[in-house]
Amino acid sequence: MSRLRCTSFASLCRRRLHSLTCLHLQRDFFDISVGFFRDCYSRETPQQTTIPDPAELVMSKDDLMVQALPRLQLSSLDMKAILELSVSMLETNLTQQKELRLTKDGFPDSRTWREVQRKEGIRVFKEFQSQNSLPSGDSATCMRAGFAHPEESGMPSLLMLGTIAGNLNDVMYASIATSTDSMRARSKFIQDGVVNSKVLCCVESPSSDDPFHTLNVTWRYYSLSEPRDYTCIEATGLVPNDYGELVGFHLVHSLGFAQLPVFKSHGVERANMSVCSFFRQKTPTLVECYTRGYFDFHSTNEMLNNISLHTISTQWLSMARYVECAQMKKLVWWMRMRTGRDSFASSSQSSSSTSSGGIAMIGQNSRPRIQSGSRCRVCSRSFGGFLRTSPRACACCAEWVCKRCCVKKQVCVMSSHNRSKVNDKKLIFCAQCIAEGSKSDAALILREELMGTRTSYSSTRRTTSTMETLETE
Repeated sequence: MSRLRCTSFASLCRRRLHSLTCLHLQRDFFDISVGFFRDCYSRETPQQTTIPDPAELVMSKDDLMVQALPRLQLSSLDMKAILELSVSMLETNLTQQKELRLTKDGFPDSRTWREVQRKEGIRVFKEFQSQNSLPSGDSATCMRAGFAHPEESGMPSLLMLGTIAGNLNDVMYASIATSTDSMRARSKFIQDGVVNSKVLCCVESPSSDDPFHTLNVTWRYYSLSEPRDYTCIEATGLVPNDYGELVGFHLVHSLGFAQLPVFKSHGVERANMSVCSFFRQKTPTLVECYTRGYFDFHSTNEMLNNISLHTISTQWLSMARYVECAQMKKLVWWMRMRTGRDSFASSSQSSSSTSSGGIAMIGQNSRPRIQSGSRCRVCSRSFGGFLRTSPRACACCAEWVCKRCCVKKQVCVMSSHNRSKVNDKKLIFCAQCIAEGSKSDAALILREELMGTRTSYSSTRRTTSTMETLETE
């Protein structure tokens, strides 16, 4: 009996030893396998990081067109002719605005205009066209030659009327674009349908006395029902009306140049347009908007032309975001003034516009160290405790704020790797910086940008605080 017990005990021990040996072998095999794959992964990781993204190596069609467009070299006589053309077009559009008949409700005659789009306080109308008033073959020639009366050529016309909440300086600050980067950032933010753009020549630049005055030759590429591009003169500024009020304008008029190539090989048709917008401070909080535009698509397909007009009318509704665009530009300027040009720009060479690397740097490197007893900059709420309020750093002032006192705002910046690409990021701003940015004068900020001074951040803060003191008194 004892021998059977010993034999069974020995066999049990052998079985357990065998199972333990198999288990150790499995574990050793697993450890070897993990080590093997870990070594393989560690060897492959540096190679993967050094290989660039193939999507970045392939240039898009609009980037190829931008590179093919040369910098325009215009003589003094050409610049004078462009200036005279812009003045003539501005006077023509001012007269046309005065002659527009509106109803008591502020709408155009329904027998002539049909409403096609509306958003908030903005409405877009399309003019009825008879068969005998269709655009003739000479309309494009007239527009390229600087025809001062495009309304007489029978081209399709759109009209926009309405109001925008804000002030005139903010609307003009969003309208002005002195560089290619600023044009692309504005289009990315307001979504006006411009796929790519470029400033080809600067005829007149803004000054400290007239910061909103610009006159440039620009190129725009739209991806509509049929891809089209435009070469235009683009002018902005302020002019007095018959009642002595300052009226802001934004003129875009097609003009042909023999030095500029066309891109029919890319499937892009060179079209023509003449669009002029006027802005007037109607009330202390509302800006009255007026836009009239004529378009020649070089197409006799009425259905495609109507589709293009409908798309353009939708793009015109982006004007409702002009004030938001101005606020975004103010916040970006405040960040640049606080951090400096070098710290705001990315590691690569950057122009006066912002870069994605610089904004990421603001959110990380400029954060202050949180200490015990730290409180929110706005409401003075202490961090931690039972509710465990998590602090967040403001991208503008780099101070800690609580969740209740911060807002995420969209900021459009130029990519540091691809200068033709605009990245949009949502950054955290405290309520105090947003309020100070909205109250700051856009004309003053634009003057400071032109001067390139570093003391403007503190001076603007003093101006804002002085205005707040005067308002309370």
